[in-house]
Amino acid sequence: MTGPRLVGRRQSEEASAAVSDGRVVAVPGEEGYYVAMALSARDALSTLRGLAPHPAGPAAPQVWVGGRSQAVDLASVWSKETAFLTDRMWPGPLTVIVPAYLDMVASDEPVVHLTMPAARGLRALCRTAGPLAVGALLRPDGAAVVDPSAIGARFSEDDLALIVDGGVCRGLPPTVVDCTVTPPRVRRVGALPESYVDAALMMGARRRRWFKRAGPGASR
Repeated sequence: MTGPRLVGRRQSEEASAAVSDGRVVAVPGEEGYYVAMALSARDALSTLRGLAPHPAGPAAPQVWVGGRSQAVDLASVWSKETAFLTDRMWPGPLTVIVPAYLDMVASDEPVVHLTMPAARGLRALCRTAGPLAVGALLRPDGAAVVDPSAIGARFSEDDLALIVDGGVCRGLPPTVVDCTVTPPRVRRVGALPESYVDAALMMGARRRRWFKRAGPGASR
């Protein structure tokens, strides 16, 4: 059995070609490695769930985007609060949970988790190949896989086209904010402190009130 190739970050065109061809690649995230596949590829979500199953069972889709327009296109509702948060904190370690526009998951709660990665190369990959469905690679003990050398033995080349070597990735995961509720609620605190989320929402609300007061017909 032939394992997936390991390529450097500078060989990103190979990863782009593989993803554009409907293949799965492993890429470095802030806190560990992920398997990634073009969201538009056939059976993308079920394929990733087979390669990187979630410990608690099937979960809502995780999707990386390369620009705001890609994110908005995947959401049935893009609220003012979602805009406040992403305007200030994307690209970066923020994941927003929004109602899914596409029927991406057969669930009583059709939502999608959206992230715009901080790494420029990952955003470029998303812009080239489209939004990426991703799944975190975990060790048997549930910890993140942080070393690319630990990935190759787990997959064949049929499963995984290649591994983008980002070195050892050991950091905090993105902070997850649920924007399907009002006000938005922090579901997991990661690299972004909860106080930053609160401040962004507060500043956004103040700005919206100011524009309402200063709009057409306002007294001068």
